[in-house]
Amino acid sequence: MSDPTVTLFTPRQTNTGLYVQLHEAGYPVADILRIQAAYRLACRLFNGRYRKTERAFICHAVGVASSAAQFERRLDTVLSAMLHAAYDSGQFPDGRSGRPSPVHRAWLREQVGTEVESVVARYCDFDFETGVPERLVQTHVPDGDEDLLFIALAHEVDDLVDGGLAFSPKYGESIATRVAACSALARRIGHDRLAETIEAHGVAYQSLSWIDELGEKALEGFRIAPNFRAYLRLRRDHRRGKSVAVI
Repeated sequence: MSDPTVTLFTPRQTNTGLYVQLHEAGYPVADILRIQAAYRLACRLFNGRYRKTERAFICHAVGVASSAAQFERRLDTVLSAMLHAAYDSGQFPDGRSGRPSPVHRAWLREQVGTEVESVVARYCDFDFETGVPERLVQTHVPDGDEDLLFIALAHEVDDLVDGGLAFSPKYGESIATRVAACSALARRIGHDRLAETIEAHGVAYQSLSWIDELGEKALEGFRIAPNFRAYLRLRRDHRRGKSVAVI
């Protein structure tokens, strides 16, 4: 079980908060600039998208990257965590979204490099849905997928924090067995602190029954788009050289 003396880690949810976290952890400015570029890319991919909890999707992207950075120093892992949902939930410059196509893969590879893009593409096929962590504990993690499992567990931390899985219980009413399985998997790949964090956030769910009163558990992801007139006005200002980004 988790050590009650361990300070509970809460992932950052904003780009600036993430940059500060990385600086305090000793990342050089050159690395933080790469994270900044990935954040701006994520803003393009997830523009107007929300999660089922009604939280802006870009906050989730930052949260997973923040979790990854807390427990893993490798920069490409943090970049991959930021963009983990690019092929699953992102909208590309051609207006299309969905599974990776050769065109989308080539575009993302040009933006972030071959290694990061490869991890993001592999993550799209990595199953970690209901019951999978429990099954993996009883069997094994496929060889070579330890990096994907780590990102999935960082993702789990961001899902757990702030009662996210109580507001939108996508794994059923109880997450106890899932939390235990994810903790065991984290320890299996050598991340004891990550395991303790998952356990501690899981314990917090015992006091969140009041969230049932808020309802909307079946809420689906949705988009908010500006009206067309506002869009045209932004395009006009952009063409006139004003500091407006139309994405």
